[in-house]
Amino acid sequence: MFRTTTASTAWSAALAIALGTGMPVVAAEEKIDMRTGASPVRGEIAGKSLQQGEMEIAANQAADADQAEKPRVEPAASSDAERPPDKPAAGKVNLAQMAIFTLPPAAARGTSGGPPRPVTQFLQHQYSYGSESDITYRRDPDLNPAVRDNSTILAPQVNGYVLYRPNSSLEFMLEMMLEQEIAAQEEPIITLPNGETRVAQNRSTSLLVDQAWVKFKNVGPFDVTLGRRNFEDERHWLYDTSLDAIFARTKLDNFIVELTAARKDRWNLDLIRNVPTGHIDNYMLYVDYRGIEDIRLAGYTIYSYDNAGKEGKPLHMGLRAYGMPSDKFNFWSELAFLRGKDELQRDFSAYAVDVGGTYRYTEHPLRPSITLGYAYGSGDGNPNDKTNKEFRQTGLQSNEIKSAGVSKFKYYGEVLDPDLSNIGIFTAGFGFRPVQNIFVDLVYHQYRLNEIADEVRNWALTAQMNQVDTDLSKDVGKALDIVVGFRNVFGIRRFGIDLRAGWFFPGKAFLRNDGDEENPNIHRAHKGVSMLAKFWW
Repeated sequence: MFRTTTASTAWSAALAIALGTGMPVVAAEEKIDMRTGASPVRGEIAGKSLQQGEMEIAANQAADADQAEKPRVEPAASSDAERPPDKPAAGKVNLAQMAIFTLPPAAARGTSGGPPRPVTQFLQHQYSYGSESDITYRRDPDLNPAVRDNSTILAPQVNGYVLYRPNSSLEFMLEMMLEQEIAAQEEPIITLPNGETRVAQNRSTSLLVDQAWVKFKNVGPFDVTLGRRNFEDERHWLYDTSLDAIFARTKLDNFIVELTAARKDRWNLDLIRNVPTGHIDNYMLYVDYRGIEDIRLAGYTIYSYDNAGKEGKPLHMGLRAYGMPSDKFNFWSELAFLRGKDELQRDFSAYAVDVGGTYRYTEHPLRPSITLGYAYGSGDGNPNDKTNKEFRQTGLQSNEIKSAGVSKFKYYGEVLDPDLSNIGIFTAGFGFRPVQNIFVDLVYHQYRLNEIADEVRNWALTAQMNQVDTDLSKDVGKALDIVVGFRNVFGIRRFGIDLRAGWFFPGKAFLRNDGDEENPNIHRAHKGVSMLAKFWW
């Protein structure tokens, strides 16, 4: 007992002294026999200077726990990206996590020659720069190969941010991106299936201020942020955009409470391109509970007021739970209700659910994974009554997330990319890693309408459903997506490539009549294709 206590005391003293110096800290595998006092056997050693550790600690302490406020600069992951940390088996000790500390001379420890150095240093400046450029190809969004509407758009881009902290209570952020959209293939005028005419948009150069905010810390119990700020929830199901906002955040025990009053594009902060100013005010309350290890519970209320009267006054309320209770399994669940008024002053009475999970076979060399999910948004079967039962998402979301790999993709389908509105979506996915730096996701979707309709809200197609009165159907169709992520391309750590391809196979709802009622000429719709290549640096 005495020998064990003495060893523990010496260990604690050595740790405390080493952390107060700038000497190297070296980790090694140890075998220590407390009963015999035998000398440790050293294994493979890898070291990192304490100065480097100080900078990392300071950066972590300065960073807000809210991921949304970070700049949207997503670096290419390392070759082992997204791999959950392996947990030691029960009853075993991970000896590789132990460390040996070499004591510096007394002068360096501060016993003579000045006071000891602090463990952490205040990180006053941060900056980053990179690129997130992409090429997008879409074929037959109207599902009719006889109509010329294919497009290929190149979007080279560079971005960067600067974060400045004059003191521990104040932060400033400026993030900008320079982008030029280039239409390699695009029709100048397209006649849509509903008879409308669409003119190709002006693709001028953009120099956008994506974030520009100031944060005041410890304003009473709150941290308060003013200005343009990124808002991203975990699944990008509620919001994934920049908003001009007043944002307040506080932590109460295991609860994090966020209050926001915001509008998208309240001001035109593109220094080159003319961006129309927004007209929808959003008032948001989000409460996050983190008292359960590896699981997060949250509730929210989002009230939107459209000053132009085009979207009404929707009130979203919801509960969500998601997490990763083990290295092998993660899950998500959404339950949302829509109340308030639509653009015709009808009462909303709608709901949506989205549940699913991913299981990983971490012992297999290919690290395969299986994902299953189901999402449902209610529809409105009677547009002439006083109640609107069609669920609508907030309009601020992107519905884009990572699965078991490193690449983001549209989790409701690359080609269709709908809002979760008047539709049920079954999803099955399979992921694997053929080599260390390549991640593959194969995703299958099956779509079905809740109520008969001619389109799904905010989808990426221009085709129309149920145009043959004698053959109405809720069968929207099926889709297959392939997502491949490359990291450390050509040995360059920051360089990554994402390739996303989707094929949509229309169902019976897309039958069309190329004749007339007296002489019908019924055709099935053609498949639609979407491809995207994204380059990270």
